[in-house]
Amino acid sequence: MIFAISHNTNHGLIFYFIAALVVALSLWRINRVHNPVALICEKKLLVAVPWSFINSDYHISFRAFYMPVEYNEVAGVSHNWSQLYIGARITGGLVALPVQLSYVSLGDKADFQNWVERKQEEVMENT
Repeated sequence: MIFAISHNTNHGLIFYFIAALVVALSLWRINRVHNPVALICEKKLLVAVPWSFINSDYHISFRAFYMPVEYNEVAGVSHNWSQLYIGARITGGLVALPVQLSYVSLGDKADFQNWVERKQEEVMENT
């Protein structure tokens, strides 16, 4: 980033703005890394919804947006922890929700899995 600024500022004003934009986007992405990707709550699981510039909801890009998921709806997680499967384990009953759980540590992944399984057992016992 420092090289981009120092190199491009010598070539004109437009390159200065491009370098400043690169730095601003980089700092913004670094800030986004520190947002939780999932919040384990008592009643529901809150999963961070990934952002996209293609989506018309630009306010999601500037703050974390979480989708509530019932614990009994969680059917599993993909092998690389990039998708959370929600719904019934029948043909056509699953929805793959893109999540950013691949960046979570192994210990936290195990805690996440244990918590979801425990909550699912509690729901089964109460019904």
